[in-house]
Amino acid sequence: MIYSHAAMCPYCKKKTGFPPAPAPVEQPKPQPAPAHGKAKTVKSFVRQRKYKTATYVKAAIIALLAITVLILYINVQMMNRRQLSLGSTFDHTTREVIDSMANEVLQTGIVVAKFYERDRHSLIYLEEGRLYEFDAYTRDSKELKLEEHNPAAVVDYTGSGILQANISPDESFIVIMASRNTGNTECGLYRMDAKSKAVSVIDRGKVIFENNEYRVESGGRVARYDMEGTKLAGLTIEEAEALPKPKPVTEKKEETTETQQEDKPTESMVEHLQPDQVDIVKKVVAPSEIKISPNVVPEVPTVPVQNK
Repeated sequence: MIYSHAAMCPYCKKKTGFPPAPAPVEQPKPQPAPAHGKAKTVKSFVRQRKYKTATYVKAAIIALLAITVLILYINVQMMNRRQLSLGSTFDHTTREVIDSMANEVLQTGIVVAKFYERDRHSLIYLEEGRLYEFDAYTRDSKELKLEEHNPAAVVDYTGSGILQANISPDESFIVIMASRNTGNTECGLYRMDAKSKAVSVIDRGKVIFENNEYRVESGGRVARYDMEGTKLAGLTIEEAEALPKPKPVTEKKEETTETQQEDKPTESMVEHLQPDQVDIVKKVVAPSEIKISPNVVPEVPTVPVQNK
């Protein structure tokens, strides 16, 4: 190809008629930057380098924190899984132990409640008038004595002891009916907390359990309680004792002459005499024995005889 600005053709040596190439434009030579410009450039470079370094440090710290949090999260999840696996195994074993013990209790006693939770894992049962708790972990039974938790919860163990025990619908309380004397003429209605074993006295008297309610009769009053020991109607023993007692009624006596004479104060028969007016009289002493002369014959009354 022929250069677009060539005046002569290199092949035919004729004029091409192309316009001549423009004259080259001289570029200005770069001038050296002043001294203060170099200082600004160095400072900006240092600042950029420090900023990059701080950014890298922050990024490294954030990455370490993220890794630490991730490791902690993984460890917590692993611990939870271990606890869940252990809990399921423990609960499964607890259920088997409690059910096995319940089958043995039913032969001679009454099963009151079963608790399969890890915090309780126990069996409450009634046997021969006494209340017991079986621990599925230790495989041991112990007696639940009401007087140890509340001295007011009297139970006559020499007689019938605990007559009945029922678990509340929410499994929070055990309502207990126990004999307070040998003749069972007075019974106590008590409530035991299923977890803390704290005992409170609900009422006392003649207790009857029917239709999922407790009926207590005592001293002419009647009170009704539900399965949790909450009062439904009537007065509790505390409310009855807090009532003012009626005054005793006294019969009025009819006033007679005799009562009037008795009511009048007796007048003193002793006269208050002045010392100068007192007459001194010798006392006559009666003989201690009366002697009868032997010559004196006592007179006998004669009875007239009637002629026939």
